[in-house]
Amino acid sequence: MRLIERVAVVTGATGDIGAAVAQHLAAEGADLVLVGRRRDRLEEVAEAARRVGPRVLVAVADLTVENEVRALVARATEELGRVDVLVNGAASPGAEVTLANMSLEAWQATMDATLTSTMLCTRECLIRSMLLRRSGAIVNLASTAGQMGVAGKSHFSAAKGAVLRFTEAVAKEVGGHGVRVNAVVPGPVATRRLEQYHRRMSAARGLDYDRIVEETSRTIALRRLVTVDEVASTVVFLACEQASGITGETITVSGG
Repeated sequence: MRLIERVAVVTGATGDIGAAVAQHLAAEGADLVLVGRRRDRLEEVAEAARRVGPRVLVAVADLTVENEVRALVARATEELGRVDVLVNGAASPGAEVTLANMSLEAWQATMDATLTSTMLCTRECLIRSMLLRRSGAIVNLASTAGQMGVAGKSHFSAAKGAVLRFTEAVAKEVGGHGVRVNAVVPGPVATRRLEQYHRRMSAARGLDYDRIVEETSRTIALRRLVTVDEVASTVVFLACEQASGITGETITVSGG
């Protein structure tokens, strides 16, 4: 196991990808701090991780609120001793809406939940543990929407694009202090959210659900959706010593 005696904070742990990341980190021996808004779902993810054996803390927090992030990281360091790995998975895609019809509130909510949360969590983990210990790995989950603009998702595209540039900038700032910062960009992933989207398209277009999934799969080089485990295994690789020479980079897990 590659992360024994390491402590990992995972935000957005209630989502399908976040839950898979937590399970893979646990399987590598890491103690976990799982962060999200829904305690019931967090407890489910935590219970699955505990079956593998590590210590697991559950933290319900609004990561757009500075004091809540400070309290979260303080708790992690006080109860588990330090933070070795941070996975920034918290985000909000927002509703699909053109910019001409977008309110400032909708724009700001997506930017805060996706970008500001990443900044606050990164800063606090750096200050309270990683810079002091001169060691750490941060993995930011981005999106293909941040690599190419998506109509109706300008707020989410902008936020995830900013996460990629944020990753590069912070990597240059902290590399000399032994901390690595990288990003993982999932492509079309077989999650409940994507399933819901496909079912909406199926209803709207009057086509079978499997036909809609097939249409998506035909745009992918591997001709299938990526799995949450494939994304999670890439995140774990970047968190481990096997990736000790990698920082400021983006790895896209999209199936091509």
